[in-house]
Amino acid sequence: MRKSIAIATALTLSISLAGCTSASDDGSLPGVKAICEQSVGGSGIEKVSVSGALGAVPTTKIAAPATSDKIETKIIIEGTGPKFTGGQLVEFEYTALNGGTGDQLESTNFDGTNAVSQLFSSGGYPDICHGLSGAREGSRIAMLFPAEFAHKGEGIPDGAISKTDSIVYVVDLIRVYLPYAIGDSKPSQTGFPSVVRAENGTPGITQLKTEAPAEFKLATLIKGAGAVVKQGDVLKVHYSGFVWGGEPFDSSWERGEPAEFQLSEGQLIKGFIKALDGQTVGSQVIAIIPPSEGYGEAEQGKIPANSTLIFVVDILGIKTPAK
Repeated sequence: MRKSIAIATALTLSISLAGCTSASDDGSLPGVKAICEQSVGGSGIEKVSVSGALGAVPTTKIAAPATSDKIETKIIIEGTGPKFTGGQLVEFEYTALNGGTGDQLESTNFDGTNAVSQLFSSGGYPDICHGLSGAREGSRIAMLFPAEFAHKGEGIPDGAISKTDSIVYVVDLIRVYLPYAIGDSKPSQTGFPSVVRAENGTPGITQLKTEAPAEFKLATLIKGAGAVVKQGDVLKVHYSGFVWGGEPFDSSWERGEPAEFQLSEGQLIKGFIKALDGQTVGSQVIAIIPPSEGYGEAEQGKIPANSTLIFVVDILGIKTPAK
């Protein structure tokens, strides 16, 4: 855990605007069910033409006005990575255009310098989760959001978008992170709290009614098949932290979005680094961290002084290095 916890706020994809585990040949992740219905094509999105290579700003032309009675999607370049199916964190580049006029509204640089990281779940405006569902990492996708689904038909005057204008997004899907740990389940070990997972991956533990161990202890609950984590990597993880024999004190699951941090001294407590260094993406681990490798004699928020800590951590991926 960070010595001073500060989760970076992701940018929003609106007009106010490597290391994955093994996927099947078709990009599906084992045991992961889609939570966002996949969009389909149509006559509206066919008015959108996109050219250019991945890693460069796409040239996008719209035979305006482009509209529909539903969200429409077209795969411009097919990737080979895991599929986005909803409730996952993704890294992407994008350009947004007014589908009614063809005018560009905004864009990232498509060179990695200002790529966006965000979690998409169902029901947003625009419902990017629905538009991207089924797309594979490494793809370029064009999405058409009619006025009703883009801005509820209210328009965005400050963005020069009328009540009837659709919005078109062209997205390069750089990275699709796991929604939770995926891999081979390992048998439980003596001396560790038992861990159960909700359907969405949120862990809970059964506390042991014994004295806390004096030494650091680590067990792998799920062994992922992804890249090996090393010190210096910037990780995306879900975690829950508990005081031994007491209550939970922090959880990225409760905040609704994975945490990001660099696995390095000075950024994290010693025991947290030990827990993740050398693990593989897709794994879930449980670590028991004594005070000497945690916060020691210092009280830290809900954590009393001299507390032994328990962390359950899902390693979702290694962030793409910034250029």
